[in-house]
Amino acid sequence: MGDLNQQIEKLLNEMKEIKENQKILTEKMEKMQQVIDHIENDIYSDEGFDFEIVCPYCEYEFVIDANEENQEIECPECKNLIELDWSGDFSEDDQCSGGHCHGCSDCGNTDEDDDM
Repeated sequence: MGDLNQQIEKLLNEMKEIKENQKILTEKMEKMQQVIDHIENDIYSDEGFDFEIVCPYCEYEFVIDANEENQEIECPECKNLIELDWSGDFSEDDQCSGGHCHGCSDCGNTDEDDDM
């Protein structure tokens, strides 16, 4: 009977340890979920976000508020209109237009080439 009581006591201690570990893990998961929620709010906020533009005409860099309703923006430096494509899709017409790009794989002109 002593062995049975020892086994029962051991199992009860293991169950208690499992419950304590489960409580710790649940608290950690809740903290992680709060972090994830905060990140999601930052990313998908309705307040908008800033979008960096490099003018393809004069290479002036500037920041605009991202508004997908705007289809074009005027460069504050050279005053040329820059067409905005919010889809992220590139058509065949969007290929390199003469080697002024800094990362186009179509023309072979990359930032690495500039360093050589």
